[in-house]
Amino acid sequence: MTGTCWLYCRREGIAVLWVGAVVTPGATGDVYACGPCVAELARMVRLQAHVRDGVAAPAAERSPRTPPRRRHAIEAAGACEHRQIELRRGKTHCRECSRQLYL
Repeated sequence: MTGTCWLYCRREGIAVLWVGAVVTPGATGDVYACGPCVAELARMVRLQAHVRDGVAAPAAERSPRTPPRRRHAIEAAGACEHRQIELRRGKTHCRECSRQLYL
């Protein structure tokens, strides 16, 4: 639907998706968000889950071919987000950490 993003960007008149309900001490309401804000929220949740679960960063994630900014984010969060994928012998792998992904 078209509406206002209730998350980070607060833009109006854009395509939004219902992401859930919010309960405050005085009222309840529906929360809508645009695609980029939903993606940012999902990234933040994944990072929190990796830190909470104590996922260690494998050596492959700290390789010299990983851009410095990305390498720092991986080391800080302790996990790879598998942003770039590739097919190897018919199986899906992450380009950055080389793990096989089961999609």
